[in-house]
Amino acid sequence: MPSLIQGYEYDIFISYRHNDNRSGWVTEFVNVLQEELAATIKEPLSIYFDKNPHDGLLETHNVDKSLEGKLKCLIFLPIISQTYCDTKSFAWQHEFVAFNKLAKDDRFGRDIKLSNGNVTSRILPIKIHDLDAEDKSLLETEIGGVLRAIEFIYKEAGVNRPLKSTDSKTDNQNKTDYRNQVNKVANAIKEIITAIKNPSSTPSTTAGNGQPVTGNAQTPIRKKAIITSLAVLLIVIIGGFIYQQRTNTNEQPTQLDKSIAVLPFVNMSNDPEQEYFSDGVSEELINILSRITELKVIARTSSFSFKGKNEDVREIGRKLDVAHLLSGSVRKAGLYLRINANLINVSDGSNLWSKTYEYELKDVFKIQEDVANDVVKELRAKLVLKENVKAYDNNEVYDLLLHGKFLMEQHGQGNLRKAIEMYRKAIEIDSTDARAWAALSLGYNYQILIGDATIEENYERAKQAALRAIKLDDNYAEGHRALAMILHSHEWEDWVRIENEYQTVYSMNPGNAVIFKNLCQLYTTFGRFEKAIQMGAKAIELDPVAPGNYLSLGRTYLALSQYQNALGMINKSIAIDTALSTAHSEKSKTYLVMGKVSEAVEEAKLEPVEGWRLHSLAIAYFSLNQNIEADRLLKELIDKHTIGFAYQIACVYAMRNDKDKAFEWLEEAYRQRDNGLTRLLGEPFLKNLEKDPRYLELLRKMNFPK
Repeated sequence: MPSLIQGYEYDIFISYRHNDNRSGWVTEFVNVLQEELAATIKEPLSIYFDKNPHDGLLETHNVDKSLEGKLKCLIFLPIISQTYCDTKSFAWQHEFVAFNKLAKDDRFGRDIKLSNGNVTSRILPIKIHDLDAEDKSLLETEIGGVLRAIEFIYKEAGVNRPLKSTDSKTDNQNKTDYRNQVNKVANAIKEIITAIKNPSSTPSTTAGNGQPVTGNAQTPIRKKAIITSLAVLLIVIIGGFIYQQRTNTNEQPTQLDKSIAVLPFVNMSNDPEQEYFSDGVSEELINILSRITELKVIARTSSFSFKGKNEDVREIGRKLDVAHLLSGSVRKAGLYLRINANLINVSDGSNLWSKTYEYELKDVFKIQEDVANDVVKELRAKLVLKENVKAYDNNEVYDLLLHGKFLMEQHGQGNLRKAIEMYRKAIEIDSTDARAWAALSLGYNYQILIGDATIEENYERAKQAALRAIKLDDNYAEGHRALAMILHSHEWEDWVRIENEYQTVYSMNPGNAVIFKNLCQLYTTFGRFEKAIQMGAKAIELDPVAPGNYLSLGRTYLALSQYQNALGMINKSIAIDTALSTAHSEKSKTYLVMGKVSEAVEEAKLEPVEGWRLHSLAIAYFSLNQNIEADRLLKELIDKHTIGFAYQIACVYAMRNDKDKAFEWLEEAYRQRDNGLTRLLGEPFLKNLEKDPRYLELLRKMNFPK
């Protein structure tokens, strides 16, 4: 059967070493793939698969004209094994290398642009073993970029073999399912075939290193030099990191090879007050690294938890579950800035490389365009940033935003107010800077959350600042996150919009732990608990020392009535920060629903936030039939905390089975736009209200997704 495209012999060419089919693995894969393709693509596809090793194409033979004709195909599927990457082998030299050269010169090119704008290769590797470093290097040198393969590998301790159709994914460390992987191959083939039959109007180009880029991908880099000097520093650091991965042939790559944590850079300036600047350098590196999909980057909270601690780098790497650490120092001296960066191999604590960067402080945001271009050309396959953030036009604005962020991380009402003043001052200097408006929105929202301002005072301010940030720069992720957070907390008419805003942030910054925490909270809000657990687990993976991540996931488990899991997560949050707001109250709630009332009382007493403490104790003492004390605590809660704790007051009345009072306060919470209502679904303290028509009416008013 001829190819779908005139002038081509086959649609798909299957290349493999014959030893890899002794067990029949390749034959079975091809048969299953043909069935999957028949169910995926309307037109039948022709496949060349050398089933018989005695058909005249033995590895000792030369390439004849018949093979050259067969290689003229649309898609080349090499079965990459531990023996495939052998420069002396027939499959490598006369199939893989030959097709790579042939495809580059034909009318479609080896790399084609898909309908969604992404670029892919007509070489679609199927990987059946983890490879030695030299084999991986050989492959990547030949294709001129990073190996991207669909994996059929079964892994457990001491095992590295092809995945079988009978293998259970629960036993496989890779957690992959054979049939699902075949489906991925079929879908990838469909994408390539569709792109070939309906080529994009904007052709793809190839970078100097052989890596494909879209037609417009180089324009912003070549014309603007939009990345700040810190970003350029980052690129160079990534360059060293990836270069080390590509050239180190002495170590077997592991799953953690592309994982990194940026430790807080040390302030080496004479002025201790410049610490905010060195922290800002570290955070800038974390933020930009996290926008690179292929890297696992630990978030700020966890990385900065080691600040000022003289802990062994191997122990830090173990706790953060990363293979590399980036440390360094920053020195500001007069008009000059010096940054020293060190990349550390966690496995043995060795220093992979160090580099010092010196330039004038006034040029902190402007590095010569040719330096940026040279580095980006080398890293384009890795450096794919979906969020384009313009360079700062004003050093003072940058300095104010760094200082404000530093103060917000110190917590406390006083520091938060100072941070907001710095954001306002930055806006006075440059009212067109989206970052300043987004930071101001987050500052206003945090004031509400910690009780430093009422919803009436700050809600509209926060919302308008976020909208202004998005209007100024729709490609700045924090503007969208700021808007999603304020809408999620206090405006509930359009949940689809809120989810879309969070998803926009994720698409721009897929490695940011905060967005996974936000999504965990959102999906818990409208009852998609399993999805919430997935998001919460990802947040913990990227930020394992952030107590709020464990607390958010604990609330999700509590809503699911998985009390032991909830208790485990909440305990972890408290172990990290014993004074974490609401954590002891949530633990008290968990004990209550488990019937451990005495433990609930003791835990409630530890809650640092007064409103939450009164709420928890009022319920706990009522459960102990100590009604006089319970009444006193409830009265104190109402007298002191009518604003901001209407939802908690409603929970107290619900636990007393006073449904009328409970709904009265729920209505008050709705009127106040109390963010406690975001916990309505799955709230243990409101279980006895769920069949009441007034409860269903409240859900309708809040417009929860079905």
